[in-house]
Amino acid sequence: MASSFTTSLGIEEMATGEKSGTWGTISNFNWDIMDRITAYTSVALSGTTHTLTVREASPGTGTENLQDGMYRVIKFTGALGANNTVTIAPNTTKVFFIIINATTDSGSSGPYSVILTQGSGANVTVQNGNNAVVYCDGGGSGAVVTDALSDLQIGDDLSLVSDSAVINLGADNDVTITHVADTGLKLKQAGATGDGKPFVLTMQTGELDIAVDDVLGQIDFQAPDEAAGTDAILVAAGISAISEGDFSASNNATKLSFKTGASEAATEKMYITSAGNVNMKNTATGDDTPMVVTLQTGETDIAADDVLGKIAFQAPDEATGTDAILVAAAIQARSEGDFSSSSNATSMDFMTGLSGVAATRMSLTSAGTLNLNDNILQRANLQDYGEVTNAIGATGGGTQAIDLTLGNSVSATVDTSANTFTFTNPTASDEACSFTLILTNGGSQTVNWPASVDWTAATAPTLTASGVDVLVFTTIDGGTIWHGMAASLTSS
Repeated sequence: MASSFTTSLGIEEMATGEKSGTWGTISNFNWDIMDRITAYTSVALSGTTHTLTVREASPGTGTENLQDGMYRVIKFTGALGANNTVTIAPNTTKVFFIIINATTDSGSSGPYSVILTQGSGANVTVQNGNNAVVYCDGGGSGAVVTDALSDLQIGDDLSLVSDSAVINLGADNDVTITHVADTGLKLKQAGATGDGKPFVLTMQTGELDIAVDDVLGQIDFQAPDEAAGTDAILVAAGISAISEGDFSASNNATKLSFKTGASEAATEKMYITSAGNVNMKNTATGDDTPMVVTLQTGETDIAADDVLGKIAFQAPDEATGTDAILVAAAIQARSEGDFSSSSNATSMDFMTGLSGVAATRMSLTSAGTLNLNDNILQRANLQDYGEVTNAIGATGGGTQAIDLTLGNSVSATVDTSANTFTFTNPTASDEACSFTLILTNGGSQTVNWPASVDWTAATAPTLTASGVDVLVFTTIDGGTIWHGMAASLTSS
């Protein structure tokens, strides 16, 4: 009776009384096969296909029965220009392998994968630089190769013991989690380089019935090993997604809660509602503990009119478009000049829109001056107010302009020679504009008034040569006509 061979590895089984005189040699070949079962080999690949023979289809006695596929650990090497499909033969053998893909790239589009197949059933792809444990079912023409670790269960700890260790996710390693030594983890969407391909981390709850105030997901920050203990080891900060009501087919309203701790487990200090409203609270109960929001610029050289911070108000989705979707109002902090070690003079601008982007309508300067930019102050109750006086002093003769942008209270002293006054920059023609002139020694020299001044009875008053006169001028047509009157002559 002739020898037979085992199905998977072709170990020769000698019949009783057979192989006289060669039994020891055949046994040694069998021991060689057994030796390979516990060993490793390197197999060089080239091209796009390779056959990994476990045993001959019709094994014979001798060294021909020793094949690379008898090794359990196989390292594939060689330079590839494309993926290489490795066929495990014959398709009836049932074996497992530890596969190492150590091939290199012979072109410019790699590195490439090794695809393990045995029949028309499922295959296993081992990406370049990766290892896999696979087994073959020996199912003949429909044989299947299976990744033994595709659903890996680990009973206890898993340690990646090298710095910069990477966990690759996806059929083409499109998502990676990388260890950053002494720092933490780096998460990357590595599979797509085009626009609109961010890394997305989705936190999901397994709850089946979401009610109000249920937490859908939460990130906590903690120092559990802090030696001081007590408050020090509590959760110090956190971010939570919290339902605002019962979820339904038409509702998933959720707020985002931001929590910080001071001397307790972190509690909510700010939240953003499902409608986009932001609520912030300083939970300290002592005096002078307001809620503070600081807007900072990163500029390193602040010049005049640089904007340090701005809050804008806009309706970008207004259906009518054009002006309707422009910034409609804003508040901004604007530098009044170059910043220095001794100056950070800044104005606060209040801006509104009418038919265009919001423009400055009112400014509060660093000196406390409120500038309305010729806009209307409506229904104001004024108490204990003063007017800035434009103190001209000695006129020195010649032409003396009274610039109303410098104040509606004016003082001047006539001296040396004839003087001609001019009035400049009154308000617009649809507004009343008045100013008071306190004039000293007006009668000591000749004083000429603008032709636009309309005096009582068309006659200018006689001014005091040595003393003070109080004169009032009013216009309602932008200075076309000034109504002049002497409020007090020879005032004392």
